[in-house]
Amino acid sequence: MSSRDFNPDDLDGLLRDSERSLRELTSMIGELQSISGAGESRSGAVSATVDANGRLDRLKLAPRASRMELDELTEEIVQAVRAAQDDQARRTMALIPVSPQLGSVSLEEIQRQFDEIQDSFTRDMHERMADLEAIRRRSLEDD
Repeated sequence: MSSRDFNPDDLDGLLRDSERSLRELTSMIGELQSISGAGESRSGAVSATVDANGRLDRLKLAPRASRMELDELTEEIVQAVRAAQDDQARRTMALIPVSPQLGSVSLEEIQRQFDEIQDSFTRDMHERMADLEAIRRRSLEDD
């Protein structure tokens, strides 16, 4: 929309759209940053939680873990951490709408898409602010 086509009566709508877009983006960022994951080993002797970045946050060993051989315990820990990371990835994927044509997407692709959305939002906001500035100038010229 060019500033010539813009009607000052549309200003309220433009501001509402901008505020809604900003709230939605902020909400999505907050939700993505709070997604954690939990998992446990096949035997249940080890449980783990990971943060939104997939980093280990908590590791809990059941009492029976102390009776395991070191190699067996190591495998149980790896299983629990991987299960927690998989859970965190599933929760992240569930939050982000993905086009059916894209199929399965990696977390790196999700991050790339999110960055594109954020860049697009920033460009849109700059355009809207330029339109508002043009309206302000026109209203000053009309007075």
